[in-house]
Amino acid sequence: MRTTAFVVLLAALTACGSAAKTAQRRELNRAMPYGLETAQPWTKDPRALKVRIWVDADFRAQNVQWKRQLEEQVDEANQFLAPALGIRLDVVAYKTWEARSGDRSVSEILRSLEAQDPGDDVTWVIGYGSSLSNVSTSFDQIGMARLLGKHLVVRGYADVSERQAFTRAFPDTSKEERELVHQARRRHKQTVVLIHELMHTLGGIHELDEGWLMHASYNIEMRQLSDRSRELAQMVIDERLKPAIEQNLRQLASRMIGYLDANPWGGWDPDDKQRISVFLRATMDSNPGRPGTDVAATDIPVPPEVYDQFQRAQRLAAQGKSAEALAELEALVAAYPSTAELRQAICEVHIAASGPGSEQATAACTRASEITPDDPRPYVARVEAFVRADERAKAIALLPEVEKRAADQAPVWDRVAAIYQATGRISQAEGAARRAMAITKATSHPLVEWAARTRARYGLPPDGKRWKIAPADEGDYIAAVRELLDLIYAGKTGEAQTKARAAEKRWAGAPGILGARCDLHLRLGETGTAKRLCAQAVKAWSGAAWAQYLEGVIALQEHKDARAEVSLRAAIAADPELGQAYRALGKALARQKDDAAWNELAEVYQRKFGQALPR
Repeated sequence: MRTTAFVVLLAALTACGSAAKTAQRRELNRAMPYGLETAQPWTKDPRALKVRIWVDADFRAQNVQWKRQLEEQVDEANQFLAPALGIRLDVVAYKTWEARSGDRSVSEILRSLEAQDPGDDVTWVIGYGSSLSNVSTSFDQIGMARLLGKHLVVRGYADVSERQAFTRAFPDTSKEERELVHQARRRHKQTVVLIHELMHTLGGIHELDEGWLMHASYNIEMRQLSDRSRELAQMVIDERLKPAIEQNLRQLASRMIGYLDANPWGGWDPDDKQRISVFLRATMDSNPGRPGTDVAATDIPVPPEVYDQFQRAQRLAAQGKSAEALAELEALVAAYPSTAELRQAICEVHIAASGPGSEQATAACTRASEITPDDPRPYVARVEAFVRADERAKAIALLPEVEKRAADQAPVWDRVAAIYQATGRISQAEGAARRAMAITKATSHPLVEWAARTRARYGLPPDGKRWKIAPADEGDYIAAVRELLDLIYAGKTGEAQTKARAAEKRWAGAPGILGARCDLHLRLGETGTAKRLCAQAVKAWSGAAWAQYLEGVIALQEHKDARAEVSLRAAIAADPELGQAYRALGKALARQKDDAAWNELAEVYQRKFGQALPR
């Protein structure tokens, strides 16, 4: 390893005059970090993965131009990630976060970030927090990520401490020379920390070589990922690129364990490899009843003597080498023709190679179903592929075959619910989720809660027949309300009025359309019309949370604080995730000088949203 400038400085300081300046300049140059590099670059177009970034109050206070710095950092990371892993971070939003991190550990910040944003619509949620007061090289102090999760935290750069250290170490060099190296080190360190933590979410294990990005401690010589880290990460990336309804954490853990067992490489830190192996095996043994895990309990295990060959076929399939994967699988199925897992794998490879509606996929999946007639997985695989291809009618047409085989398998009903959710059928998604709840005797279900929130937010009553909202039309109805609201927020009132007329013609008097029209007229300053429309929406269905919220806003504008409180509490009861209603209610309580009620609301708001209620 290169000797760092801070170590060799003693030798430089023993010189004098111009010799000292020359020595210091030489050592300053040696303090310049390595550039990141990739030995075997990805040759295809990088796959875009969505990211949302939260920036807390301390980070913003320490970095006046924080957004520009983060944009620069993401760009630096992408310049490496695109050739190294074939991915690109696509930042959908930079969000300000009123949490403070200066006195908290990275594990505490990570837990707070997870509570703040579940990240259901993105691949990663990244939080930026306060820098430490001193220079640290331990990744455990400057970043943290949830293994195989989607949340990670990066601390800011200890800019003041680093700059002071440079000034003390190189007093006879110019400020411009020091600043050039200092900024290069800042960019390198922040980019490496980001990539290191992203790699942990992709199953990354600490490694022994100090030049590899997965070494446990940061240094300026870090420049590349090992081949083993890249291969392991690609397994996880392939899983992340699937739609949420298809992702299977248990199956992924099984593949990763198979890879680690088949590659007894000495470059990994043995303790960290052991820790992660324990985690993966625990994941494999986890409760199969929750969404995202195995679909059926009827799987016949792959015979142990051919497990490695089966894993090899799976890896080939994951790499898009369908013909080679099928050759391996066909050889196995010739020896073990009744093994359902092999038949299922062949079904899935054909779907990936030629599409779910192709003759090959249909034949292979039908054969898999014949081997185990009660196993819904061959049909699930085709249905989900149709959803991915946006052929929703074909997906819906096949769903009865899945439901026929679901029986009392809660995970299958979970999957059915997720498919209905993906096709915009709220009522059917809710019904399937309740079937799963009944089987497991659960008291709640994420999709039932999602359905309730969606209904409340967009004014979709449980029985939409009165407004001609059939189950098949629910997705269109929700999309219409969303589009209306988006146009209203964008200030495109003319377009919004045109869309509102079309929506009202199709679903006359529907609560969601009335609520959106109420919002439009309120923003146009036509309060009387807005009040009338909101009242009609709430009368049509008392669960229309947005209309109730707007009634509360109007009452606040009219200084009818008690009336506002009633409407806003009703909105919160209908949609407990409606943050705007909490903030408006806080204003109503503050005006009424009801400190006890305000304090109670503030506690609920802090717990739910991870930040203080504005006063």
